[in-house]
Amino acid sequence: MSTTFDPRSSSHSIPRGNHPGRTAADAARAWREHLPKALRQRIVSRGLIAFGIYFTLFHACFVGSFLPPTASWRFLCIVLQPLLIGGLFVVGHDAAHHSLVPQGWLNGLLGRLALLPAWHPYTSWCYSHNTLHHGGTNLRGRHPDFVPLTKAEYDALPLWRRAVERVYRSWWGVASSYVFDFFLGYLIFPRGKRSPPDRVAFRLDRMLVLAYLAMQALGGMWLSQFTPNPMMNPGLHVFTVVMIPWASWIWFMGVMSFIQHTHPTMAWYDNRQEWSYYHVQLKSTTHVVLPWPIESLLNNITDHAAHHLDPTIPLYHLPESQRLLEEDCPEHAVVVHWTPAQYLETCRICKLYDFERHCWTDFAGRPTSEMGLPDRCVDAAKGSR
Repeated sequence: MSTTFDPRSSSHSIPRGNHPGRTAADAARAWREHLPKALRQRIVSRGLIAFGIYFTLFHACFVGSFLPPTASWRFLCIVLQPLLIGGLFVVGHDAAHHSLVPQGWLNGLLGRLALLPAWHPYTSWCYSHNTLHHGGTNLRGRHPDFVPLTKAEYDALPLWRRAVERVYRSWWGVASSYVFDFFLGYLIFPRGKRSPPDRVAFRLDRMLVLAYLAMQALGGMWLSQFTPNPMMNPGLHVFTVVMIPWASWIWFMGVMSFIQHTHPTMAWYDNRQEWSYYHVQLKSTTHVVLPWPIESLLNNITDHAAHHLDPTIPLYHLPESQRLLEEDCPEHAVVVHWTPAQYLETCRICKLYDFERHCWTDFAGRPTSEMGLPDRCVDAAKGSR
């Protein structure tokens, strides 16, 4: 029988306040140890409702991009699709962690279906995200996306590849790094160590994504026959409905993935001996506060530090878990109130990384952040949030 978590009943269970001298790893362990068990409870009805709402609304909007009598309604359906892909993707992300519902087989089924509109094969996503990203957050050689180069590595690149790196580290080109390096390189065409161990399941999941894309194209061509007063030819209409929402979503996904582990106060590592799981999950993972109601529409994925410290927390318990984390670890928790100016500043500062001095640099190798980032307290960097 499911129970509903009441924050009032557990507000005293986690020690509160600033604790000078307490390490980030100790703070993270204490938070996880005292986290109420109810916040890890997976509830079948809530998982199914979250999946059902987003899956139904996305496909209703897909159909609505063709059939309404006015172009304005069809346009609205196209505009809504990127947000729905994002919300459904987070449901699939939870299922991949087996934290959406209690049943493992049901998580696998819902995860595969939820990730289809994002065109992310379930098996390669689980390996690259759960194993590599969570298992080696901000550790070069392990972390799969947005790993910063050093000045020496950048200088050794041919001119064309330096130009690519400059695009990848620009405010407008961050998403291209997600698409070409991560989506294509890890999820669709992985090679060597990037490949998931279960190659058969991966190939089947990739075929499932391809079949879904074909269904979108063929379904769109069929629906376009019934579009009243069409504004474009059927082929262009289908291309617009299928590609524009996905491209818009993946650009946003790239930006979000970048800022969740890249910040002027956050360290990266190339030495496993320096790297500590609990330390990194707390101090190199942000809680990005987005304008209302985007956070809620994205199923709380921006409550990211709590998720990284304990991936078993379902998406519907993340806001309360993140609140408790920030109350317990204010000296270490990184909260970024997103604004265009803040995002531009992060992109300006975080070009290359000096792993010896532990600071960000520009492409000329000049430090752009303070040095010794692993040892810095968040409170000392409030001005750069």
